[in-house]
Amino acid sequence: MKYLILGYGVTGKSVENYLNKIGADYLIHDDDDSELKKVENSKIFNKKYLDSIDEVIISPGLRPDHHLVQQFLDKKVPIKTDIDIFAMNYTGKVIGVTGTNGKTTFVSELVKFLNINGITSFSAGNIGVSPLEILENKYEYLVLELSSYQLHYTNILNLDLAVILNIFPDHIDWHQNIENYANSKVKILSFLTNKTMDRKIIGSNYGIIEKNLSDDANVNNHNIKIHKELLSALSETVKKIGGRVLYERFIDYIKYNEMNYEHRMEQFLRVKGKNLTFINDSKATNYHAVSEGSKLFSGCDEEGILILHGITKETVQNKLNIDPTFKHIIIPKGMNVNLGSHNADIIYIDDIYQLKKLLSSMISSNQIVLFSCGGSSFNDFENYKIRGDYFKNIILSMGLPND
Repeated sequence: MKYLILGYGVTGKSVENYLNKIGADYLIHDDDDSELKKVENSKIFNKKYLDSIDEVIISPGLRPDHHLVQQFLDKKVPIKTDIDIFAMNYTGKVIGVTGTNGKTTFVSELVKFLNINGITSFSAGNIGVSPLEILENKYEYLVLELSSYQLHYTNILNLDLAVILNIFPDHIDWHQNIENYANSKVKILSFLTNKTMDRKIIGSNYGIIEKNLSDDANVNNHNIKIHKELLSALSETVKKIGGRVLYERFIDYIKYNEMNYEHRMEQFLRVKGKNLTFINDSKATNYHAVSEGSKLFSGCDEEGILILHGITKETVQNKLNIDPTFKHIIIPKGMNVNLGSHNADIIYIDDIYQLKKLLSSMISSNQIVLFSCGGSSFNDFENYKIRGDYFKNIILSMGLPND
């Protein structure tokens, strides 16, 4: 059996470690020549080996129309993921989590809460660690964050619980249309080992999937800056795992513990003397994330300043729905934005690098400044993390007192 590791990023390297452990024969291909320089020459794939490959293990970021993907599909060569290999070798309970927005926050918070309550848990998947890295470990629950890319290629996975947080237009360039994207997300339900409705947690949508989360007043009325659908999904998941007792512990937990994650509604500076708050939400790369994020400030006495950025990826019928708290919206001129109805003052800047100068003239007191982008970062930054750090750095460089 000869394998091809297709894509030599984080996932590809984890696959290589696994194949080395089991003594398997494999070759490696990556479209980036700089990545191939890290590979022994004898392990580099080229087209003369095409007919010798028995199985492809793909990094999920590679598009389905990649020339090698197409060639191996034509030859009926199985294409698998690290998730498939993991599933064939792991016997513990697994929770799968997908959705357009909030996956990482959900997975991180669930794992943290379960561990605090003596239920040994670990997170893997799209959150940054291949499950192959922890294959030999045993947990009461392994929580897998699953992207639409991973679900598209995955064929084998045994889930005890499946969570779809939401489905909104995203990654349409990769999936070609919203139907393909949604189908990849909904595919997670096919991996339930117990395919009854009580093992499914389904959140908000555009009619693609039904909304069936409970409306727990204790959760939804709590004044913290995290999306209500995310809180509801967390509470329902906890209830499935540990019943009413664990659920009530979770309600108490969220009342007294902040859910603050870098680049996701991250309050990084608060100037109390001026009642001035700065929030970095660089991970908000689509309209739904921005719209829902703005609603978290509905009814605030402070005046809101919203800053957009990036390459939008929405379908033509979609519009932003910005809460009226935000009286000013800053938009780089090259950004294609459908704002929908609003009463905000729209301020255009030539590019994101003019932001510091503009904000210096706008910032006063009784304000919320929200950097919630609504587009991908790639026109100006390598990723959303670098974009978020850029925003934080320009604000912190202004020398405002951190109260």
